[in-house]
Parts: sequence; C-alpha cells; structure tokens
Amino acid sequence: MKQKLRIAVFVLAITSVAIWLVWNHMEYSSATKHDTDRWAVIQDVDGSMLAIETTNDTVWNQLVQLHQNGTEMWIGGVVERYDSKWGFRFDPDTIIIAQYTIEGAQTTIRFLSEDIEYWINFGIAYIGSTVIEIH
Repeated sequence: MKQKLRIAVFVLAITSVAIWLVWNHMEYSSATKHDTDRWAVIQDVDGSMLAIETTNDTVWNQLVQLHQNGTEMWIGGVVERYDSKWGFRFDPDTIIIAQYTIEGAQTTIRFLSEDIEYWINFGIAYIGSTVIEIH
C-alpha cells in the first residue's frame, strides 16, 4: 500500500512540474511573439517581457550592446496592435532607444497593454527596460 502511495505522489509531482513547464513556455512564447529571425527580448521594471524587432541596423547594434552591458534604457516606438500576449508591439521601423524621454510617454508593458488605444492615439511610447535576450 505504501509503495502505491509513493508511486501516486511521484506521478502527481512529475505531472505538476510538466504542466507548469508547458504553461510557462506558452506564456513566454506569447509574450515574445515575433515575425523575423532577428529579435530581442526586453524586460521592464515589473518583470514583464516583450519581443522587440527592428529594421534599423544601428538600433539593432544598440540592442546588442545593451544586452552585453545590462544597461536599463527607454526602448519604444510607435505602438501598433499585434497578436501576442500583450496585444501590441512597437512598429519595427520606429524603434528608438533613449536615455531620456518625455515623462508622459513612459509606461510599462502591462500598463500599455491595458490601454492600447490610448497609446496608439498618443503616437509613441517608451518602456524603461533591459535587454535580456538577443536572437
């Protein structure tokens, strides 16, 4: 009887870990959805992640540099609707990396996601973030 109980507990633990791993992978995949082979992942002050794609080689080199040195900067651009966890992305043709921005354009990933229409109408947004991955 004890042997069956141990086996049942072991199977339950393994199943729980597997479900947790699959859930986290799905969350990550949705948060970091992208269309190109060259993309970076930023993380804001709340720990939320977002994929950033750019068509500009200079901006790409800046993203790589930020990843290497771990510097937090304002990363943003023109907000557009997008089929991801957050419901938006920055237009890859408009990515800007800045040390300083106007305060009214500063936000977090979650806050932007909760009021996308406002940010689309505002025209531009910046997220204080670090580059945590380069692909």
